[in-house]
Amino acid sequence: MSDRVEYKEKIAFHPGYYINEIIEDSKVTKEDFAKQLGMTPENLIALINGEENLTADIAMKLSQRVGTSFEIWLNLQKTYDELFAEFESREE
Repeated sequence: MSDRVEYKEKIAFHPGYYINEIIEDSKVTKEDFAKQLGMTPENLIALINGEENLTADIAMKLSQRVGTSFEIWLNLQKTYDELFAEFESREE
């Protein structure tokens, strides 16, 4: 997987793409951000790279950390997954 998927005129960004933007804007290290979310830096990097999906637990911690709703994060993952599945089914 990757941090974004494009199919025809559609594009969906993996939640990790936005998490990376938040980290860069907040000027904290990935290690510190991972600690704030209760995860390892390796897991955070895998999430940022789109190699792991966002869990409900991490979505909740992110919403508290950045002041967004829990649903926004889950919807980002859902939209990404749906477009990724559509893209893969078209490839087959």
